[in-house]
Amino acid sequence: MIIDLTSLSTNLQDEVVINKEIKFNDDYGKNTPIKELKDTFFNGKIIRISDDLFNLTGIIDGIMILPDDITLEDVEYHFSSQIEVNFGETVENDENNLEITQNTIDILPFLWQNIVVEIPSKVRGNANEDINLEGDGWRLINEDEVHASNNSPFSDLQKLLDDREGSE
Repeated sequence: MIIDLTSLSTNLQDEVVINKEIKFNDDYGKNTPIKELKDTFFNGKIIRISDDLFNLTGIIDGIMILPDDITLEDVEYHFSSQIEVNFGETVENDENNLEITQNTIDILPFLWQNIVVEIPSKVRGNANEDINLEGDGWRLINEDEVHASNNSPFSDLQKLLDDREGSE
């Protein structure tokens, strides 16, 4: 999404308003669990702070299609992220990768970074809320249960040592 900053640089406008649907090519989602983005929009604006410093503010809103953690079925996850960033010639070591080139800026990589940050660590669909996590001779345990149980190969040895010390 390339934005022309000429009208801001020449003081023809006070702000550039951006209200657009965001579309990403397939290369963006390669190393993420995001299968698809639907109805993803960016509503914001760019204002000029000084001769070579600009401010981008806005809200990214949309729906991610992610795999369910248990069944791997597609789950819709609504996200919304508010952003604000300064960019320009005077910003040293700009970690947001916002570079002005010939009075234009491509904000798409920056918007993608903010979408990736919104990916939840656990995804479970509504249909899988009551899924059976145990069966005949097995059950799925979470990490807290693993750490709480004493599942050490030396636990039986420790028990023998404790019994021996108690009998002396």
